[in-house]
Amino acid sequence: MSIRRYKSVGWAAWLAVGLAVCVSASATLGEAQSRTGSEAAPLTRVEQVVGLSDAAARVGLPVEIEGTVTYARPRDSSLFLQDGANGLYVSFAKDMGLEPGDRVEVTGTTAASFRPIVMARKVVRLGRSSLPEPVKADFSELMHARLDCRYVTVSGLVLAAAFDDEQPHPALGLVVRMNGGVIKVVILHPDGLSRDGLLGATIRVDGTASGAFDSKMDFAGVWVDVESSRQLTVTSEPKASVWATPLTPIREAGFGYSDENLSERVHVAGTLTYFEPGALAVVQNGSDAVMVETESRLPLHAGDAVEATGFPHLDQETVRLIDGQLRAAPGQGNETGNAVAAQPRAINWEDASAGRYADDLVSMEGYVVAAVRDARVTMYVLRAGGHLFSATMRQSSADAAHGKAEDVAVGSLVRVTGVCFVENGNHWRDRMWFDVRLRSPGDVTLLELPSWWTFERLMGVIVGLGVVILAAVGWVALLGYRVRQQTLELEQKNREETASQRRFALYEQRRGEILEMISRGQPLGATLDAIVGLVSYRLHGAHCWFDLEARWEPDARTRVPGRMAIASEPMQGADGERLGDLHLSLAFHITDPEEMREALQAGARLAELAITTQRLYQDLRHRSEYDQLTEVPNRFSFERKVTELLGKVKREGGNLALIYVDLDRFKDVNDRFGHHVGDLFLQQVAQRLKSQLRGNDMLARIGGDEFIVLLPGVRGRKEAEEVAQRLERCFEDEFALNGYRLQGAASIGLAMAPEDGMDKEELQRVADMAMYLRKEQKKQERGEMQGGGYIVDRDNI
Repeated sequence: MSIRRYKSVGWAAWLAVGLAVCVSASATLGEAQSRTGSEAAPLTRVEQVVGLSDAAARVGLPVEIEGTVTYARPRDSSLFLQDGANGLYVSFAKDMGLEPGDRVEVTGTTAASFRPIVMARKVVRLGRSSLPEPVKADFSELMHARLDCRYVTVSGLVLAAAFDDEQPHPALGLVVRMNGGVIKVVILHPDGLSRDGLLGATIRVDGTASGAFDSKMDFAGVWVDVESSRQLTVTSEPKASVWATPLTPIREAGFGYSDENLSERVHVAGTLTYFEPGALAVVQNGSDAVMVETESRLPLHAGDAVEATGFPHLDQETVRLIDGQLRAAPGQGNETGNAVAAQPRAINWEDASAGRYADDLVSMEGYVVAAVRDARVTMYVLRAGGHLFSATMRQSSADAAHGKAEDVAVGSLVRVTGVCFVENGNHWRDRMWFDVRLRSPGDVTLLELPSWWTFERLMGVIVGLGVVILAAVGWVALLGYRVRQQTLELEQKNREETASQRRFALYEQRRGEILEMISRGQPLGATLDAIVGLVSYRLHGAHCWFDLEARWEPDARTRVPGRMAIASEPMQGADGERLGDLHLSLAFHITDPEEMREALQAGARLAELAITTQRLYQDLRHRSEYDQLTEVPNRFSFERKVTELLGKVKREGGNLALIYVDLDRFKDVNDRFGHHVGDLFLQQVAQRLKSQLRGNDMLARIGGDEFIVLLPGVRGRKEAEEVAQRLERCFEDEFALNGYRLQGAASIGLAMAPEDGMDKEELQRVADMAMYLRKEQKKQERGEMQGGGYIVDRDNI
């Protein structure tokens, strides 16, 4: 979760809550009066409001309560109120300068939101009181909103920090990783806190538990509001500044990635509104819907009652289930947990682009401006209210073969029914692109044919009248000529508009193909070439190229034509590091600067995604083949290499030596000086061993203190024994580690192929036995009870 997204949620999210609640309260005023009466007794305790159901809160019950302010939001004139063990959100249209610890009296009415809230008409400050004792909260309690609006204390590691310049105060936003997940902490008055100084620190803060919400007011993340830096305690300073860590090559930035899914499995039921077997499904129950990523290929269809189970995943304030499973609901009717059959809701462009109906079954009307069909997808580009949107049907849909497609011509008025798929974006500040995903050909209903009065028929009438008039009056011929000229101009304009609409449809199709290349792990060079082609196509053949910061695969080298650029778009990774630039050639004249800027930005974002995906693949491959501590090959790499070398010996002859290296008394190093010194010791041992080997020799770490060396192509046992002696002698110098001087030692065993065997296990057994005999010999020589190594520590070296 990015800081920027949470920053945007702040004022806009709660303002949207207030507006939505006001509209709801106005719409139900008559119902409230009929249910409560003009003389209804007011609610006088916070716990009474918190205990209301949504239906009861929506009526607008009168409220007269007291409580202690735990946090005040100056940007949207609202506050959090707590009395005892109950917390409440209060919206008030006036900023009174309230502070945590103020005791206030609130008069107003209840309203429905994510939880019951109060719309205050009047807030009176009664005096000062102490803040409630903060409740120690874990991530699970926060994520389940069990402590919503309560004063809590949380602890975790600071991952990111940024000042919010768009707030009235210089608020500091922190991304904090708790045991179980990531939350956002916002400190309203940071009072000189250092942004960089908190990175990597473990902190404890006292604040008010809140949440982030999507465009449908569904819970989409944890947010803790903190008044000032006095409520923050650094429990563990960072080991070092994040800027002091060693520089990493850009192409290796992904090596540090790690992921751990601790989400709880959830179980939902409803009506299946969309299903692509082996890919995704959408389940809707009443006005609620959720997307499920699933590999299920059950014979299910839209309209079936189903159950789904999976793990919730939050991505840019969008909730979906991943690793999902589907099954047909047992029984008939609404036995799936009181599921309500899904009916399409008629909406307009403004509703859809605001994200309020994401993943819902909807219907929309519009005029067809373009239609594209191929073996995989049918796409219509529609115009409604001066805006364009798309409706697509994939042949992989479970219902693609159901129903008969109507003959829809460009210019027809149609109604499309399907699931509203919305792209991720900032729904609080901007409109988002959406696509109505059709289930079957029958989801397109023809409402009105194109106008009969076409351009061709108009031309026929004009020509006919021109002939008659020319026969009678000469000056009418001149008038007819002028009319024809104007008509030709109109025709040209219509052709240009149609071509532009078709270019847009083809552009979206090619963009989808590039995303598919990225997801399939195609070579980076081919993907970047496709992106360059896409940007050039959108800018009518303009020449563009990438200038990357790092070295990539040979087929992805920088393409620089030796020209100056008219415009450039920078690229950066998710961690903010620079990746390079996308340039546009100065030799091409751009008539629309806005289109140029949008095309460059779209291309740069696609390239960022392609490079990030490539890095992730390289990181995973490196981790599977190398030991992460010593950076030498691991057991998997060793077994693959020894199998390859033994096969070569069988085919071509020659010798292969296997040397088994076991560190003496390594456990004493860990026990006496700690595992950190032990890790440093292993790293230096690996470096010393590697320094004694040839370029084609292999050193691998196969256990905690065990290494194996492979010597291909040695001339005989004598040469291999010389290498083994060099390896043993490399421990003669002391190891200087973290303020200590350690004297290490190792026992070494040798096995030769084919002399001692041609099997991997047999060679290891022989080398292990030789190593054991060497270890026993060293015991006898030194008269020790255990292994041959010894340790000397000295302070202040």
